[in-house]
Amino acid sequence: MNEIIKNIYQVQVPLPGSPLKILNSYIIKGKDRHLLVDVGYNADESENAIKDAFDELGLKLEDTDIFLTHLHGDHTGCIERLKHVCQNIYISKFDGDAVNRTMTLEYWMEVMAVQEHMGIPQGQELPYLDHPGHRGGVTTYMELKTVNDGDLISVGDYTFEVINLKGHTPGLKGLYEKNEKILICGDHIINKITPNINSWDFENDYLGFFLDNLIKVRAMKLKFVLPGHRTIITDHVTRINELIAHHEKRLKRIIEVLSEGEKTIYDVSMRVEWDFGGGFFGDFPNEQKWFAGNEVFAHLEHLRVIGKVDYTVRDNTFFYYLM
Repeated sequence: MNEIIKNIYQVQVPLPGSPLKILNSYIIKGKDRHLLVDVGYNADESENAIKDAFDELGLKLEDTDIFLTHLHGDHTGCIERLKHVCQNIYISKFDGDAVNRTMTLEYWMEVMAVQEHMGIPQGQELPYLDHPGHRGGVTTYMELKTVNDGDLISVGDYTFEVINLKGHTPGLKGLYEKNEKILICGDHIINKITPNINSWDFENDYLGFFLDNLIKVRAMKLKFVLPGHRTIITDHVTRINELIAHHEKRLKRIIEVLSEGEKTIYDVSMRVEWDFGGGFFGDFPNEQKWFAGNEVFAHLEHLRVIGKVDYTVRDNTFFYYLM
């Protein structure tokens, strides 16, 4: 546990079974009440790390509220173990509703439906029970309180504004402390790795949301960006420029692939270069194919929204082509 600046502590919370290994949780120490940001999996290792941190600081969970940046189980699962101790649990409306649906078959059928359109060869589909998001999440209904953009949360000497950072999930929210120039951003910006951007539905451009919010944050005056994983970011402009360049390169590559003729999402994924597992999509385990293929889907949908590509449907499979 590290004190980043006065009364703001970073706690490294283990994520058993996850390639990410660690979640950065944050404790903001107040006078009478405290704030805990993100909590890790519904697992002993995550729970113990949080409780040990509170014991070390001499703080009580009973005097603490929780802020969840977004719905993913590595950020939310442990609320099931803390809800009887902590007070208010805050999250956006969309992501909060999703947290309370993640234990239902209906939710997973909706999430995994995208595979039906990808053109994935038989046998390479990912069963929903093997989806990492199915691991470590809540298993019972949670009483959650909705936060909206512009809401203020005061803790000790700090006043945080809730800001929209959607893209990685439809309802991802950050906490911005204007006076101290601090942004707690969940998985919106991460050092060394790029946040996964999926197509969550067939109506919205989530890559577009993500890029727009990167540009918004780039214009902010910040000393510290506190991410959900990896190291603290002290030069957010450089890191955001790297992320934007990464996605621009991928969009350009997808257009090059489609210049050869129509392609399925799976076809495009096989031709895109990756910084994982040797760089070839065909060698990925099915779990990683899900994330990588869905990210290609998000890029194709962004290109469709901006009028560069379109698709036709045959046998429930999407075939994309240049306009």
